[in-house]
Amino acid sequence: MSKPFERKDRFYQKAKKEGYPARSAYKILELDKRFQIFRPGKTIIDLGCAPGGWLKVAEEKMNVGVRHAVPLLIGIDLLPLQFTPKKNTHVLQGDFLEKKNQEKIKELLKSSEGADWVLSDMSPNLSGVKFRDKYASFELVKKALEFALEILKPSGGFVFKIFPGPEWEELRKDLNTHFQKIKTVIPEATRKSSTEIYVICNVPLLHPRG
Repeated sequence: MSKPFERKDRFYQKAKKEGYPARSAYKILELDKRFQIFRPGKTIIDLGCAPGGWLKVAEEKMNVGVRHAVPLLIGIDLLPLQFTPKKNTHVLQGDFLEKKNQEKIKELLKSSEGADWVLSDMSPNLSGVKFRDKYASFELVKKALEFALEILKPSGGFVFKIFPGPEWEELRKDLNTHFQKIKTVIPEATRKSSTEIYVICNVPLLHPRG
Protein backbone atom coordinates (compact mmCIF):
# COMPACT_ATOMS: atom_id res chain seq x y z
CA MET A 1 0.00 0.00 0.00
CA SER A 2 1.39 3.38 -0.99
CA LYS A 3 2.17 5.98 1.66
CA PRO A 4 -0.40 8.84 1.68
CA PHE A 5 0.90 12.10 0.22
CA GLU A 6 1.91 14.65 2.82
CA ARG A 7 0.63 18.03 1.62
CA LYS A 8 2.52 20.06 4.18
CA ASP A 9 6.01 19.69 2.67
CA ARG A 10 8.45 22.61 2.70
CA PHE A 11 7.22 24.13 -0.58
CA TYR A 12 3.62 23.93 0.60
CA GLN A 13 4.61 25.64 3.85
CA LYS A 14 6.70 28.22 1.99
CA ALA A 15 3.79 29.08 -0.32
CA LYS A 16 1.47 29.61 2.64
CA LYS A 17 4.04 31.79 4.38
CA GLU A 18 4.85 33.92 1.31
CA GLY A 19 1.25 34.34 0.14
CA TYR A 20 1.20 32.17 -2.99
CA PRO A 21 -1.95 30.19 -3.82
CA ALA A 22 0.03 27.00 -4.50
CA ARG A 23 3.49 25.44 -4.32
CA SER A 24 3.55 25.51 -8.14
CA ALA A 25 4.63 29.16 -7.85
CA TYR A 26 8.16 27.96 -7.09
CA LYS A 27 8.23 25.89 -10.27
CA ILE A 28 7.56 28.92 -12.45
CA LEU A 29 9.93 31.07 -10.37
CA GLU A 30 12.70 28.61 -11.19
CA LEU A 31 11.76 28.45 -14.86
CA ASP A 32 11.62 32.25 -15.07
CA LYS A 33 15.06 32.53 -13.50
CA ARG A 34 16.48 30.16 -16.10
CA PHE A 35 14.57 31.24 -19.20
CA GLN A 36 13.57 34.90 -18.59
CA ILE A 37 9.85 34.42 -19.17
CA PHE A 38 8.39 37.38 -17.29
CA ARG A 39 9.54 40.77 -18.53
CA PRO A 40 7.81 44.17 -18.41
CA GLY A 41 5.42 44.74 -21.28
CA LYS A 42 5.16 41.10 -22.32
CA THR A 43 1.93 39.24 -23.09
CA ILE A 44 1.46 35.95 -21.25
CA ILE A 45 -1.24 33.30 -21.65
CA ASP A 46 -1.67 30.92 -18.70
CA LEU A 47 -3.64 27.77 -19.56
CA GLY A 48 -4.86 25.96 -16.47
CA CYS A 49 -4.18 28.97 -14.27
CA ALA A 50 -6.05 28.00 -11.07
CA PRO A 51 -5.44 28.34 -8.20
CA GLY A 52 -3.24 31.17 -9.48
CA GLY A 53 0.36 30.54 -8.44
CA TRP A 54 1.81 31.25 -11.88
CA LEU A 55 -0.34 34.34 -12.48
CA LYS A 56 0.61 35.83 -9.11
CA VAL A 57 4.30 35.32 -9.86
CA ALA A 58 3.77 36.88 -13.30
CA GLU A 59 2.12 39.94 -11.77
CA GLU A 60 5.01 40.41 -9.35
CA LYS A 61 7.74 39.88 -11.91
CA MET A 62 6.16 42.00 -14.62
CA ASN A 63 5.21 44.96 -12.42
CA VAL A 64 1.52 44.81 -13.19
CA GLY A 65 0.00 48.19 -12.40
CA VAL A 66 3.06 50.18 -13.48
CA ARG A 67 2.15 52.58 -16.28
CA HIS A 68 5.15 52.11 -18.53
CA ALA A 69 5.56 48.85 -20.47
CA VAL A 70 2.15 47.58 -19.36
CA PRO A 71 1.97 43.77 -19.58
CA LEU A 72 -1.07 41.71 -20.53
CA LEU A 73 -1.83 38.52 -18.61
CA ILE A 74 -4.63 36.17 -19.65
CA GLY A 75 -5.52 33.05 -17.69
CA ILE A 76 -8.14 30.35 -18.12
CA ASP A 77 -9.25 27.46 -15.95
CA LEU A 78 -12.35 25.49 -15.04
CA LEU A 79 -11.79 26.47 -11.41
CA PRO A 80 -11.66 29.97 -9.86
CA LEU A 81 -8.48 31.68 -8.66
CA GLN A 82 -7.61 31.77 -4.98
CA PHE A 83 -6.39 35.38 -5.11
CA THR A 84 -7.67 38.64 -6.57
CA PRO A 85 -5.82 39.51 -9.79
CA LYS A 86 -4.71 43.04 -10.60
CA LYS A 87 -5.60 45.27 -13.53
CA ASN A 88 -4.39 43.97 -16.91
CA THR A 89 -4.85 40.40 -15.70
CA HIS A 90 -7.84 38.83 -17.44
CA VAL A 91 -9.16 35.52 -16.13
CA LEU A 92 -11.68 33.36 -17.96
CA GLN A 93 -13.44 30.59 -16.07
CA GLY A 94 -14.19 27.80 -18.50
CA ASP A 95 -12.80 24.92 -20.53
CA PHE A 96 -9.77 25.87 -22.63
CA LEU A 97 -10.59 23.05 -25.05
CA GLU A 98 -13.82 24.75 -26.09
CA LYS A 99 -13.35 26.83 -29.24
CA LYS A 100 -15.49 29.66 -27.91
CA ASN A 101 -13.04 30.16 -25.04
CA GLN A 102 -10.05 30.07 -27.37
CA GLU A 103 -11.74 32.77 -29.43
CA LYS A 104 -12.19 34.88 -26.28
CA ILE A 105 -8.46 34.67 -25.63
CA LYS A 106 -7.70 35.68 -29.21
CA GLU A 107 -10.04 38.66 -28.88
CA LEU A 108 -8.17 39.83 -25.77
CA LEU A 109 -4.90 39.44 -27.68
CA LYS A 110 -5.82 41.85 -30.46
CA SER A 111 -4.27 44.81 -28.69
CA SER A 112 -0.88 43.11 -28.40
CA GLU A 113 -0.73 41.30 -31.77
CA GLY A 114 -0.03 37.92 -30.22
CA ALA A 115 1.48 36.26 -27.17
CA ASP A 116 5.10 36.34 -26.03
CA TRP A 117 4.64 33.17 -23.98
CA VAL A 118 1.96 30.50 -23.70
CA LEU A 119 2.22 28.64 -20.40
CA SER A 120 0.38 25.41 -19.65
CA ASP A 121 0.32 23.78 -16.25
CA MET A 122 -2.82 21.89 -17.26
CA SER A 123 -3.32 18.36 -16.04
CA PRO A 124 -5.99 15.85 -17.09
CA ASN A 125 -8.35 14.37 -14.53
CA LEU A 126 -6.09 11.61 -13.26
CA SER A 127 -7.58 8.13 -13.10
CA GLY A 128 -4.69 6.43 -11.36
CA VAL A 129 -4.12 4.21 -14.39
CA LYS A 130 -0.66 5.33 -15.50
CA PHE A 131 -0.80 4.59 -19.22
CA ARG A 132 -4.22 6.22 -19.50
CA ASP A 133 -3.16 9.31 -17.55
CA LYS A 134 0.03 9.72 -19.58
CA TYR A 135 -1.88 9.51 -22.85
CA ALA A 136 -4.45 12.03 -21.58
CA SER A 137 -1.58 14.37 -20.65
CA PHE A 138 -0.10 13.98 -24.14
CA GLU A 139 -3.45 14.80 -25.77
CA LEU A 140 -3.85 17.91 -23.62
CA VAL A 141 -0.38 19.14 -24.56
CA LYS A 142 -1.12 18.59 -28.24
CA LYS A 143 -4.17 20.86 -27.96
CA ALA A 144 -2.19 23.50 -26.10
CA LEU A 145 0.62 23.32 -28.68
CA GLU A 146 -1.82 23.75 -31.56
CA PHE A 147 -3.27 26.85 -29.90
CA ALA A 148 0.16 28.25 -28.99
CA LEU A 149 1.32 28.02 -32.59
CA GLU A 150 -1.72 30.03 -33.67
CA ILE A 151 -1.09 32.96 -31.34
CA LEU A 152 2.65 33.20 -30.60
CA LYS A 153 4.73 36.11 -31.79
CA PRO A 154 7.79 35.30 -33.98
CA SER A 155 10.08 35.29 -30.94
CA GLY A 156 7.54 33.62 -28.66
CA GLY A 157 7.81 30.63 -26.36
CA PHE A 158 5.72 27.74 -25.08
CA VAL A 159 6.09 26.16 -21.64
CA PHE A 160 4.12 23.07 -20.69
CA LYS A 161 3.83 20.27 -18.17
CA ILE A 162 3.51 16.66 -19.26
CA PHE A 163 3.51 13.22 -17.71
CA PRO A 164 5.74 11.58 -20.34
CA GLY A 165 4.80 8.16 -21.67
CA PRO A 166 5.32 6.24 -24.92
CA GLU A 167 4.03 9.26 -26.88
CA TRP A 168 6.78 11.55 -25.58
CA GLU A 169 9.20 10.71 -28.40
CA GLU A 170 6.54 11.49 -31.01
CA LEU A 171 5.81 14.80 -29.31
CA ARG A 172 9.49 15.70 -29.04
CA LYS A 173 9.94 15.18 -32.79
CA ASP A 174 6.88 17.33 -33.44
CA LEU A 175 8.26 20.11 -31.23
CA ASN A 176 11.54 20.02 -33.16
CA THR A 177 9.64 20.90 -36.33
CA HIS A 178 8.17 24.00 -34.70
CA PHE A 179 10.80 25.45 -32.34
CA GLN A 180 14.51 26.23 -32.49
CA LYS A 181 15.15 25.72 -28.77
CA ILE A 182 13.71 22.97 -26.57
CA LYS A 183 14.70 22.21 -22.98
CA THR A 184 13.25 19.78 -20.43
CA VAL A 185 13.36 20.61 -16.73
CA ILE A 186 12.23 19.02 -13.47
CA PRO A 187 11.89 22.00 -11.10
CA GLU A 188 13.06 21.58 -7.53
CA ALA A 189 9.51 22.14 -6.25
CA THR A 190 8.24 19.06 -8.12
CA ARG A 191 6.98 16.40 -5.76
CA LYS A 192 9.36 13.47 -5.51
CA SER A 193 6.53 11.06 -6.30
CA SER A 194 5.55 12.88 -9.51
CA THR A 195 6.65 11.86 -13.00
CA GLU A 196 5.87 15.28 -14.47
CA ILE A 197 8.41 17.25 -16.47
CA TYR A 198 8.32 20.79 -17.84
CA VAL A 199 9.30 21.59 -21.40
CA ILE A 200 10.43 25.04 -22.52
CA CYS A 201 10.17 25.76 -26.25
CA ASN A 202 11.32 29.03 -27.77
CA VAL A 203 11.51 30.79 -31.16
CA PRO A 204 8.98 29.17 -33.54
CA LEU A 205 10.59 27.94 -36.78
CA LEU A 206 7.54 28.42 -38.95
CA HIS A 207 5.45 31.29 -37.74
CA PRO A 208 1.80 30.44 -38.60
CA ARG A 209 0.49 33.95 -37.93
CA GLY A 210 2.48 35.24 -40.90
